Amino acid sequence: MLRKLPITLIIAYPLAAYIALWLQQPLIIIGYLISIFFLLTVEKFKNKHWIAGIMLLLVIGVISYLMQPAYRNYLLFLPPILMLLSLFILFAQSLLADQTPLITRYASILGDNLDERHLRYNKNLTRLWSVFFLLMTTTSILLAIFTSLEVWSFFTYVLSYLLLGSFFIIEFMFRKHYFAGEIEGGFFQFIRKIIKIRPHNLTK
Repeated sequence: MLRKLPITLIIAYPLAAYIALWLQQPLIIIGYLISIFFLLTVEKFKNKHWIAGIMLLLVIGVISYLMQPAYRNYLLFLPPILMLLSLFILFAQSLLADQTPLITRYASILGDNLDERHLRYNKNLTRLWSVFFLLMTTTSILLAIFTSLEVWSFFTYVLSYLLLGSFFIIEFMFRKHYFAGEIEGGFFQFIRKIIKIRPHNLTK
């Protein structure tokens, strides 16, 4: 139960953050973040992962320090922007010469066909995801600088997830057409397979 609770809170973070901003209560977001990191810290210490636990305690200390009114906005903007930036780096880094494109790693774990045509498609799709997350990161930063908190939060916590879901659906439909007869199952079955893949299985 303790292991699943932080993951549940992380998944629910966008909704909680948007509600907090709608209520004009940014301290709710800060408390929410501290709760997530506290639960992760307890789990790490329970499993005797001392270094990771200490690092998480430092993160909690930094968040607590940034609760000061002068720094509070950083805690509102940084988590989603850093998440988008991390996803861009994850996809883009896998396109380097000595790396395997991230989509190819997923396809390999799922047991998909990895002939030349599929490898080329996977690499191009990895490029598209890289561009997508770069555009999302750039847009989020620009909105944070030049627009209101309400506009930024709507894009970050609502519109960006709609765009992400749309990208998944459109790509799946195109792949079903492009590889006619080779893709089994529907969209939700595909998503369930993706969710089951553990991050450490994607390392080269």
